[in-house]
Amino acid sequence: MKRRLLAAASAATLAMTMAACGSASTSSGDGGEDGPIKVALIPPTSGALAQFGTDAVKAWETAVKLVNEDGGVDGRKIELVVKSTDADPATTLRVAREAVTQDGAQYIGAVMTSPEHAALNAQLEGLGAMSFNALGKDDALVGEQCSPYAVHVVQTSSMDINALASSLATLDGDKWAIQAVDYATGHSAADKFKAAAEKAGKEIVLEQFAPLNTTDFGSYITKIKGSDADAVFAVEYGADGVAFVQQADQFNLDDQLKTVLGFNMVSEPLFETLGDTIVGYYNNVGYDVAGDNELNKEFVDAYTADHGSAPYYVPADNYLAAETLFAAIEKAGSADPAKVSEAIGGLTLDSIVGEVTVRAEDHQVLRDSYLGKVVEADGGLAFDVLSSTPPDITTPEPDPACKF
Repeated sequence: MKRRLLAAASAATLAMTMAACGSASTSSGDGGEDGPIKVALIPPTSGALAQFGTDAVKAWETAVKLVNEDGGVDGRKIELVVKSTDADPATTLRVAREAVTQDGAQYIGAVMTSPEHAALNAQLEGLGAMSFNALGKDDALVGEQCSPYAVHVVQTSSMDINALASSLATLDGDKWAIQAVDYATGHSAADKFKAAAEKAGKEIVLEQFAPLNTTDFGSYITKIKGSDADAVFAVEYGADGVAFVQQADQFNLDDQLKTVLGFNMVSEPLFETLGDTIVGYYNNVGYDVAGDNELNKEFVDAYTADHGSAPYYVPADNYLAAETLFAAIEKAGSADPAKVSEAIGGLTLDSIVGEVTVRAEDHQVLRDSYLGKVVEADGGLAFDVLSSTPPDITTPEPDPACKF
């Protein structure tokens, strides 16, 4: 089967080399029009988000391999410069500067958290590099913290919450507790959920936040039990989400709950670790692995063959970032980030999630959002995608605070 990673244009020969983690590249790629197009990946490699960082890199590897085998981007090679960070914005900025000034990177991907993206967005134009955000969901990134050199591939918190809100009235439970991570995405998701819950006739009886990398949720769970909540909205990620779910089970929290609704808390890589405890949990699903289009089927097959497991939202969103970047370079007819920044607004492409468009006003990618429920399937667990909500319903109007 002909691979079609580039959705908007024909392609030429493309090759990939990998730079060792934290090391300088040895090939030319100084932003000219002849050398390789370099993409720096800056994922977290320790802490609660390390698994997500690893999987983000895997997606870019598969994307570039497919292009290498069957196409090209404006007649140029792609080279991945793999770095690492501790998810601290200051560290990420330092590594990004190193990748651009020392390794010749023109594009940046696999940065994880919203605070990192906020810090990076403020520096991109000065660096002369573009960032493709497939992970940070804070709405401010397409508002006051936007940049013409940043593309927001992932759904924002508002997009996800609006998708959940369309089904919230049908979920059991009238008294909701909010348990969220104590950084930007957790707070913004909590605020938007409160508004959606009130609109759906639900009552918020408790709202609390735990620092990233919390390992003991005992006191938080005790407060949920004491609040008389019969439903929980949980915004805990990675290892934090695992700790919360496992300790909630130990405290028999589920005995008093009719619904647990996760926000990026329950994902396929965690199914085996969490086990039957999470059967019946609901979660926003940014990507439907069973999506019925040829590009998605090709991606699922290739990613599974490369890495030994099917993709979920983190690798899928990073692969979509690669698709978007490559199509934008083809549209611009140049790998110069300044020209790509000018060309990308209004770009429409076929992708693994169907047809998507990069909104010109803020570079938000307009795409569907999903609600899923964890069910038993084929001897394991899977998401049963219950609903799909299109971007014309989920996506707020462009924030006037975003000025390009």
